[in-house]
Amino acid sequence: MKCGVAVWNWLEPEGSLTDFVGEVVAEGFEAISVQPRQILGLEAGELGALNALLDAHEMPVTVHAAAWDFPEEVLSGLLERLGPRLHAVTFDGIMAWAPTGRRWDGRRMVETLLMVERLGAEMGVRYGIEDFPIDAAALAEFADDLQPVRENARWGMLVDLGHLNLRRHEAEYFGRHSVAENIERLPVPVVEVHVHDNPGDRDLHLPLGSGTLDYGEAARALRVHGFDGIATIEVCPGLHGRHPREVWGSRAESLDRWRAAWEAAR
Repeated sequence: MKCGVAVWNWLEPEGSLTDFVGEVVAEGFEAISVQPRQILGLEAGELGALNALLDAHEMPVTVHAAAWDFPEEVLSGLLERLGPRLHAVTFDGIMAWAPTGRRWDGRRMVETLLMVERLGAEMGVRYGIEDFPIDAAALAEFADDLQPVRENARWGMLVDLGHLNLRRHEAEYFGRHSVAENIERLPVPVVEVHVHDNPGDRDLHLPLGSGTLDYGEAARALRVHGFDGIATIEVCPGLHGRHPREVWGSRAESLDRWRAAWEAAR
């Protein structure tokens, strides 16, 4: 496992991505997670400096975006700019209306996954949807849609631990299972984990230890599940009314808590 940080929650308008990466390297982070615009908008000089820094520290990059807003030219641009540094691409899922209410739009999501499969094959880019499929029942429900990717070793899912905590508090279906049981029920490999905390009723992306998530139990269960991807600290000051500079140290504190829980789970 490598530990990364979600850049979009910290990079201020006047900040340089390259300078920021230098700071998080010093804090002990081993990877970064970006949104496409943060790479595609770089001038050639800064892109070169960023890639040199990533290479010097052997830091992979993950990209997270909305599946409905990720055309081929975006992935092509990311592959051209990042090359083999691009480790994984994950997406927020797509919901659509059906006669019985809103449900996952498996067909549209798989279209996006297959695009990543095709364009990212040479670089070995991994890919998946956030929190989908969440268990064997979901996998069975969308088996026909997922059939084109199910046998590919680079396909998996992104698991958001903050969202897991919300599901356990808000939905009896998930709440009757422990954190570990929810993770044990995941039906596919985990490509990436988003790590943050909340009180169980709002998605605040708090530092670990600030909410009700049993992240120690989550770490133990992910080890049992065989997770060996990137754990991305996704603390977001803006969602709980703070400016990044006011809580600058909270991401490194969360990193330390997560690493300690991971080591204790051996």
